[in-house]
Amino acid sequence: MMIIYLLLIFIFSFILVKGADLTIKSLIRIGKSLRWGPFLLSFIFAGVATSLPEIFVGIFSAFHKIPTLSLGNIIGANIINLSLILGLSAIIASKIKLRSAIRGQTFFSLLASFYPILLALDKKISRFDGFALLILFFIYLIFLFFKEKDSFFKISSEEKNKHLFKDFIFLFLGLILLVGSAEIIIKIARLLAASLKISLILIGLILVSLGTTLPELTFALGSAFKKQEEFSLGNSLGTIVTNSCLVLGLAAIISPIEIFNFYTFIISALFFLLAIIIFSIFINTRNQLSRIEGVLLVLFFIIFLIVQFLLNK
Repeated sequence: MMIIYLLLIFIFSFILVKGADLTIKSLIRIGKSLRWGPFLLSFIFAGVATSLPEIFVGIFSAFHKIPTLSLGNIIGANIINLSLILGLSAIIASKIKLRSAIRGQTFFSLLASFYPILLALDKKISRFDGFALLILFFIYLIFLFFKEKDSFFKISSEEKNKHLFKDFIFLFLGLILLVGSAEIIIKIARLLAASLKISLILIGLILVSLGTTLPELTFALGSAFKKQEEFSLGNSLGTIVTNSCLVLGLAAIISPIEIFNFYTFIISALFFLLAIIIFSIFINTRNQLSRIEGVLLVLFFIIFLIVQFLLNK
């Protein structure tokens, strides 16, 4: 049965990703039709749209009274973004440059992403904490808005209305795929946790997070292959803020997150902190992430996986 559970998780994670991909493309086209500027499109794409799998997993796990799964998923996804995804992007693109104009955004993103870890040190993220995370998320949104407020697309009315109705239909279909597959993943994850006799937080850390970060991975690697490595950086940083603040905030408001396996949580939280420190050192050394540093980040992720499996064997 364990093999079947694992297979089903990856199958429905694939469907989840396809739903996210359809939703992302629809949102981008709708954004252009509605004259949204580069800020709004990039924020939705990098921050919210590629986090849609984590958002739906978080919401459904909270409704099923197992929000700890979402916490594990978010920590795992954030570690994947800072190590595996950015590491592979740097390897493919040869380097990722950090412009001085986005240094503040980078610093704020890393701080905001670690804030829920601090809230969870009392073994619980309450509804009040959830509201605090949502407020921080919207502060982040306003911060970016004021940086990008002067740049907007100028498009004709003909282009604006040409495919808008069809794009909304595709958006609706994408959301249906997300809702259905997220619901099934939550049920399978619960059965798998019981079958393996391991904690839900570990299931979220490893299996679900690897599945739900495929949109970010696909976008980041595609950007790296096209030598548009700054998109990879913006995608990952926007995603970890959305994951940490919006997703966990919503999950905690629906159902407060209580941490029963605190030892597993602390180990994963320390790895996340270490990933932030290593990434910060690398990216600020010469205002870039080199190919060698990318290799080291990928190795860091492999070590994280090995440690998690050994501790929960």
